[in-house]
Amino acid sequence: MDLPIAFPVLASQSTLPLSERNPAALLFEYMEQRFSKNFQKITAKRNSFLCCQGTRLSSLFLVQEGEILLTRVSLDGRDTLLSILGPGDFFGESALLGGWEVTFSAMATKRSVVSLLPERKFRLLLEDPRVCRYLLQTVARRCDDARTQMEVIGCTNVRDKVRSGLLWLSGRIGEETDHGIRLDLNQTRLARMVGCARETLSREVSRLKRMCTVDVRYSDGRKSIYIVDPKSLSQPV
Repeated sequence: MDLPIAFPVLASQSTLPLSERNPAALLFEYMEQRFSKNFQKITAKRNSFLCCQGTRLSSLFLVQEGEILLTRVSLDGRDTLLSILGPGDFFGESALLGGWEVTFSAMATKRSVVSLLPERKFRLLLEDPRVCRYLLQTVARRCDDARTQMEVIGCTNVRDKVRSGLLWLSGRIGEETDHGIRLDLNQTRLARMVGCARETLSREVSRLKRMCTVDVRYSDGRKSIYIVDPKSLSQPV
């Protein structure tokens, strides 16, 4: 018999009000505590696929180590980068909840360790009202995120596309630093997420750098974009 387990309080979020804590992170730790014995752990090699768009899932995927890209190919063949997941993230919940085919492909960009939670155990979670609330919050955030990305990709003006894309990503995956909000994305991935050519993105980033809106710095051996003046990105061109 599965006994209820109290929701963990993450060390990094213990001082935050409940409404500001990351519901996905809370769910991840809760699932680890309750169902770790039921996990099937797999190691994915670099550039290997964990699931492919159009297939049905039988488990929820929890990322323990490494990095996973979620991509989607449109009917006209365009490949869009939807998300970049790391340790503490999970994916596949919508397909399991809806009982439909998964709408993206998941690929490991480096050696990654992923735990699989069987669908039957995942559904047991739904018997707990707290889990349902956090899961709804997680799905709602991801839906809002997807709508924002659609708006960014749909921009016909390149400058608006890049500016709105940088502003969106700074709030989604940016990290506050003394030099601004850091985006640890190379320009190829960034271009795929906002829906433009890499060369186009590079030109616009260079223009924004001259305006002192963004900066480009090397940290830990790789180049990162820093959003120095987020407010100016939201101003009309």
